[in-house]
Amino acid sequence: MRVFRQIVVVGVGAAITFSNAGQSACAQPPAQAQDSSALSNQLELAQNIRSTSNTSPASASEPELAIALNAPTSESPQPGEANNIASTPPTAPSPASQPQQAAAAAPSTQQPENLAQSRTPAATGAQQQPAPSRLNNVPVPSSPVPIIRGTPNESFPPLTPKGILDTKPPGSLEPNPNPLQFPTKPEDVRIEQTESITLQQAIDLARRNSQVLQIAEQQVEQNRSALREQQAALFPDLTFQMGASRSVSAGGQIGVQSRIRQIDDAAATAAANNQPRPNTPTPQNFGSISLNNTLQLSYDLDIFGRRNANIRAAREQLRFRELDLERQAEQLRFDTADAYYNLQNSDGQVAIRQASVRNAQQSLRDAEALERAGVGTRFAVLQAQSNLANEQQQLSVARRDQRVAQRRLAEILNISQSANLTAADPVEQAGAWRLSLEESIVQAFKNRPELEQQLVQRNISQQQRRSIRAGGLPQVNVTGSYNFLGSTSDDQAPFASRGWASGYALQANLTWNIFDGGAVRARVKQRDADISIAESRFDQLRNQVRREVEQAYFGLESSFANIETSEAGVLQSREALRLARLRFQAGVGTQTDVIQAETDLTRAERNRLSAIITYNQGLSSLQRAVTNLPTNNLSDAP
Repeated sequence: MRVFRQIVVVGVGAAITFSNAGQSACAQPPAQAQDSSALSNQLELAQNIRSTSNTSPASASEPELAIALNAPTSESPQPGEANNIASTPPTAPSPASQPQQAAAAAPSTQQPENLAQSRTPAATGAQQQPAPSRLNNVPVPSSPVPIIRGTPNESFPPLTPKGILDTKPPGSLEPNPNPLQFPTKPEDVRIEQTESITLQQAIDLARRNSQVLQIAEQQVEQNRSALREQQAALFPDLTFQMGASRSVSAGGQIGVQSRIRQIDDAAATAAANNQPRPNTPTPQNFGSISLNNTLQLSYDLDIFGRRNANIRAAREQLRFRELDLERQAEQLRFDTADAYYNLQNSDGQVAIRQASVRNAQQSLRDAEALERAGVGTRFAVLQAQSNLANEQQQLSVARRDQRVAQRRLAEILNISQSANLTAADPVEQAGAWRLSLEESIVQAFKNRPELEQQLVQRNISQQQRRSIRAGGLPQVNVTGSYNFLGSTSDDQAPFASRGWASGYALQANLTWNIFDGGAVRARVKQRDADISIAESRFDQLRNQVRREVEQAYFGLESSFANIETSEAGVLQSREALRLARLRFQAGVGTQTDVIQAETDLTRAERNRLSAIITYNQGLSSLQRAVTNLPTNNLSDAP
């Protein structure tokens, strides 16, 4: 009886195996159906992750799961997809690949202080043939080959001149030129297109479209105009004033009326005395026209240097704003890179969860087949169904995180309201760090604009203190004016007041506020406090900068080591899942073992993805902590 049971179990296992192979053969062309059952336990995640671990040629020949971090499709995986993965045997290493294999031992001899070289797997030469196309048009990649992009100084492009986009991102991402646009209809914000961009294109777009940088640039121009305003005090003030007027005197009119009454009274007196009426001319109130022109020249001698102190303070304030613009440009670069890596991570999580769903569907099919054959249990089927439901739920959460990451990147780049973004760059090590820890700290001290900002703020307070002190001392102002006056009258008499004349005036004013109740001394003490605050903040920021560099450097070291560890974990988890599934199909294993192996493989894939993303984010953090690579100089503008 025991022998008969073993024969039945072996037969059912073989039937399941041939059934899976038959399903794969039906789902793809005959030329692409070979060896599909051997890879039915692999997580297929897209086509463009490049990992960097030191694997041996022997391990490279095993069926590999390639993480692909392209944007996954929204369609749910079909039940038959898990078996549609075809493997191809590795070819022998070519002679050209031997130098790459020799370089694989380099990471083991590296010093912890120098993360200069990206790791090259020893299995680089073990090339695989391209995998056949699947029904869902998601290709299975060959063995991942690391691409070393060079130093982190080359990871980010320099600022684009005059707003020109050197990386040529898609024109459909252009934002609305009207900053006051206010969408009022659903179609105004409906996503109509999805564009795939690289990291450099994203940084390029962010630098041109960011409202933060636009505000910072306007503040720089504002302070540049304030400097010109202070420099204008170096020159004298020249003013010209002209006044033209015509006047008829009210007092003269009253005098005329009084004179008329006198004449009338004299005429009445003469008539009463039978005397002739006096021949007196009728008085008139004549109007006058005048033209007064004044040219005045005024200059402050600035004996005690108040003007020069104000100019130097304005110049330092302009420098402060330029450094702040540089700081915000570096922060924007870091925020853009961080959002881009988060999008890559969310894409990878969706792909991993999709593969987990396919594995869960395969396990459910196996459990149902064993139950139909009479050698399985309903409990195993329920376990598989529960596991599938959990994986589908995790896939839904991953897709939510993916959409959030896409919109977060779109917000930073300030692109069109109707466009969405996906990551075009493959998930791979973004570069290497060529400096030791001590060199990185020194470069950060030299390059960080935040440190120089505190020194500039200290200089501003010093110049303001000098200006305040000079304002409490005597002020001398010299003024010279030239006056040109023309006047005429309606009176045509030859001796009436009319003609042209000129004159001048020189004046020197001395102003000295002898007692102000101690206001000047109080303002000087305020500036002294500002100087002390700037010095203390410089000390505080210096320690903070060192901590940021060390934290980013140590994190980069940890992530660098985790990549190799996670690669080994992925290979081991794949093999464990393959064995667990074969044991279950043969009737000597349990469904719990398969589910646990699937969970372990998913965790290993997530760990590998997390290790690469964390490394790239750590490299970006270290670049932000050091700043101004590769020039290593603080510039007047970012």
